[in-house]
Amino acid sequence: MCSLKPGIERDHRKRPCTKCPWLTRTDLTEFTEADMEMLQEANGRRGAEAPLNAPIVACHRDQPGTTHAWRWCAGFLAVVGEQHLGVRLALAMDALPPQAVNPPADWPDMYPDLDALLTARAAQLARSSGSGPRT
Repeated sequence: MCSLKPGIERDHRKRPCTKCPWLTRTDLTEFTEADMEMLQEANGRRGAEAPLNAPIVACHRDQPGTTHAWRWCAGFLAVVGEQHLGVRLALAMDALPPQAVNPPADWPDMYPDLDALLTARAAQLARSSGSGPRT
């Protein structure tokens, strides 16, 4: 878990990036098996929340050396955030605003959960040129 400071907002995207994997319009074949495994490690469900030591997903476009290295992913926060104990802790400490996990109605269409995202990725891979999953 990253360090959180009460009342100091954690850097996070306010809206999904244009190729956020949580957006239903995104080509999920561009993501690797390692990407999908990390999403699975960070995933939680009501009653089976992701633990504090589970990764919190950063935007795949915000990597080390970029202007906003490791901003938390807006799509992840909106879909999985409330089912991740680390995100809940950030909310409780006022290190993350409530709207990060409750996006406005004008957001683009997103997968409702990780299972739907993985199912869509499998279908996209099956339709692709037969190259199979990337590793």
